[in-house]
Amino acid sequence: RRILMDGLVRERLVVAIRSMVIAEAAIDKTITYTKERKTFGQTVFDFQNTKFKLAEMVANVEALRPFVDRCIELQLTEDVTPELAAKVKLTTTEVADRVLDECLQLHGGYGYIWDLSIARNWADARVHRIYAGTNEVMKHIISRSL
Repeated sequence: RRILMDGLVRERLVVAIRSMVIAEAAIDKTITYTKERKTFGQTVFDFQNTKFKLAEMVANVEALRPFVDRCIELQLTEDVTPELAAKVKLTTTEVADRVLDECLQLHGGYGYIWDLSIARNWADARVHRIYAGTNEVMKHIISRSL
């Protein structure tokens, strides 16, 4: 049982890291895309709503980095608890899911084309809420320690 739980702790941390990296990459791609795509005589990036959405996404993802980095440090000494692993997986996957949804939206109809990496990133981010235990299971694990 202990070996299995240790494996799940590591797996949940890996899912958290992947979620954060996918979200960061999607933001970068979306910034590039919105600066190139023109509509109504200006780039999509020039619209205030686009800038606000991107700013919010950047802030949310950057806020996760210290938490994820701390969990990585703790994992090196095998001090990540199942509860902490559940917390980092839950938060990063939820944020990544919201970020990818916004990025896909900012790409418009092109965002849904599978040949563009943003659509694949969206699918990858979504499945992270299922991998290594669903987010509902993560909430259960966290709630046991309350």
